[in-house]
Amino acid sequence: MKHTILFVDDEPNILMSLKRMLRPMREKWDMHFASSGKEALEIMAKVPVDAVVSDMRMPHMDGPELLSRVMRLYPDAVRFALSGYSDQEMVGRSIAPTHQYLTKPCEAEVLITALEQAMNAREMVGNPDVLKKIARLGHLPVLPEAYNLITAELAKGEPSPKVVGDIVARDLGLSANILKLVNSAYFGLSMHITSPHQAVIVLGTGVLRSVILSLHVFQTFPGEGPRSFSLPLLWNHCLRTSAIARTICQLENLDNVAREHACTAALLHDVGKLLLDVRCPEECQRVYEVVRADNRRVVDVEAELLGVTHAEVGAYLLGLWGMPSPVVGAVARHHAAEPEPGPFGAVEAAYFANLLEHDIFVFNEHYARPVAEPARLAAIGGQATLDRWTKTILDMGLTQEAE
Repeated sequence: MKHTILFVDDEPNILMSLKRMLRPMREKWDMHFASSGKEALEIMAKVPVDAVVSDMRMPHMDGPELLSRVMRLYPDAVRFALSGYSDQEMVGRSIAPTHQYLTKPCEAEVLITALEQAMNAREMVGNPDVLKKIARLGHLPVLPEAYNLITAELAKGEPSPKVVGDIVARDLGLSANILKLVNSAYFGLSMHITSPHQAVIVLGTGVLRSVILSLHVFQTFPGEGPRSFSLPLLWNHCLRTSAIARTICQLENLDNVAREHACTAALLHDVGKLLLDVRCPEECQRVYEVVRADNRRVVDVEAELLGVTHAEVGAYLLGLWGMPSPVVGAVARHHAAEPEPGPFGAVEAAYFANLLEHDIFVFNEHYARPVAEPARLAAIGGQATLDRWTKTILDMGLTQEAE
């Protein structure tokens, strides 16, 4: 079935350029083009739209206002903002209604990849009732402003560490949380980090973005009412899993890109639990009642009672956010039985990091502890490799918790 994509821009030349650029996608997409926010809403009133890609600067109804209306009227539509470098002052207004930002000028490959990934993310949630609940019970969380501003700075080709540090420093709460976290035992730094600018230099922009995103996710979801699980325990589990993933990547000599993907996936691998618990609280309460009563794995009970797992839901959200494919894949497959095809990489590192964290740090005796799937264990060389990783991790003395 074709996906329906709506492109909105008040410049006729840009719309014509989009039509030419995306002509090869006509067999896969049903594309509509609108020259104003008003025309876009008229189209959406007649045609079910899967994704909206809107310019930011338009007369009468600009991009933030249009996407805000789309969020209220059609919350299950994926919302993209096309913004130039001069549009960054509009980012604050468009944070809430936008799932993902794309920088103008946007190459065809980048635009197509972002849209395809977002459409694939929707298909990861096979249960339409759960997908409907996730999409319509309030809007999905979106990427934080600092993350988007840093991404825009990186898109310039020669990003400035000072500019990135300034972005973080403008948010005093974010700065304090980042400094507290990067100086914890999880990062194992030999020096004390005293400023966001120093954190950029020592950690690198990629790791810093991952930290910002993980902090944002855990601050976004708490909400009101009872939780099916302890948020602090889950937060520390994710932090430890990321630290373990980083160690595994170092032991296996993975490159910096693979390390960043593995650490990001490990930090966010359980984001689906948060999303399900907030959007489907009654169903989740039942899941955890069965888990505790029968000492079963959460993922197995979710599949049985919900028809979807937190791994799939988490991958869905990260796919909408435009996270790199290895990150989305690692989150989707962190309970899968079969290994990722090809050489050892971020997906397997995140899988075994989660496994080892559960094995080493038992924080709930009523949950069944995961066991390495035979095929995935064989793919890394067997138990000897796992034992070697475990010894190194234990020697790290990873005991400190983040509050």
